Amino acid sequence: MKLRELEEKDVDRMLSWMHSKESKEIFAKDFNRYTREDVTKFAKSKNTDENVNYACVNDDDEYLGTVSLKNIDYENSNAEYAISFMKEAQGTGAALFATFEILEKAFNELKLNKVYLDVLKTNKRAIAFYKKVGFIQEGEFRNHFKKNDKFIDLLWFSMLQEEFEENKVKVLKK
Repeated sequence: MKLRELEEKDVDRMLSWMHSKESKEIFAKDFNRYTREDVTKFAKSKNTDENVNYACVNDDDEYLGTVSLKNIDYENSNAEYAISFMKEAQGTGAALFATFEILEKAFNELKLNKVYLDVLKTNKRAIAFYKKVGFIQEGEFRNHFKKNDKFIDLLWFSMLQEEFEENKVKVLKK
């Protein structure tokens, strides 16, 4: 497994998870509205000082998912983490690998102090994963999103630079 920049050849596999029934249920953002043109533009976009996006690929260079640091704020030394993986990659360790690789970049290369994320409270699988990796819940926006005529809370998690190495050792030892 490795991380590499997104490429146009990843678009079909990206669209397959984006347009899946599961993605509609677990994400606040409606990925079904994204077209091939939208996703191709995203895949071709280059990493910037504010946003970095990587494909996690298997040994055959087949796209498994995307991991990102968004809204990188050097003045305040933080960034938003985002991850999305194809259903077939779940349980393979790919998300864990990609997460520690992107956190390594955030804390050791970019020298950030904090990485944060938000997740719908109903996304139990993602919440369990974030806690396993070492993210700490630090807040909750009550009734923040409306999906299928129901209001859903949004949870906020973060990890500090000083927590990263300890979390990595603990998780990878298991």
